[in-house]
Amino acid sequence: MLHRSKTVRIAAVLGMASLALAGCSLISSGDAKRDESGKPTESSKADAFKVKLGDCIANPDSQEVVDVTIIPCDQSHDLEAFALTNMDASTFPGDAEVGTQAEEYCGAQFSTFVGLPFEESALEVTFLHPTSDSWKNGDREIVCLIGGAAGSATTGSLKGAAK
Repeated sequence: MLHRSKTVRIAAVLGMASLALAGCSLISSGDAKRDESGKPTESSKADAFKVKLGDCIANPDSQEVVDVTIIPCDQSHDLEAFALTNMDASTFPGDAEVGTQAEEYCGAQFSTFVGLPFEESALEVTFLHPTSDSWKNGDREIVCLIGGAAGSATTGSLKGAAK
């Protein structure tokens, strides 16, 4: 299972919350409906492990994420995957360390994607990250997600939004 965290804005401190991936899912939803280039063609439920860079999704219903709804970015959506990385630890480093690494990585990628530092932006960040259960199944990926101010839906990409 993926775990999800939401952003927290406290002064000028980069604070993010996370969403955890559920590694215990027995039935996979599979991937979203995509064209030959990999771009989603319609809203569809997908396994949370299938989120790709540039995908837009609906806000997951819980902190422990098994499935997500992937939505074409030209339609109203809550979040956009703006950066991905894999952790390189050989053993699960613990929830706190996973969260710290995800915050640092997503924070560092934010200004490059949006065009201004997180502290100056009205946009929010959250991320999907491995749990101890999903780690056992080979999950190492951190997926950085960006959303509109105060959790509002957006249409189109937030790349270069500078807001």
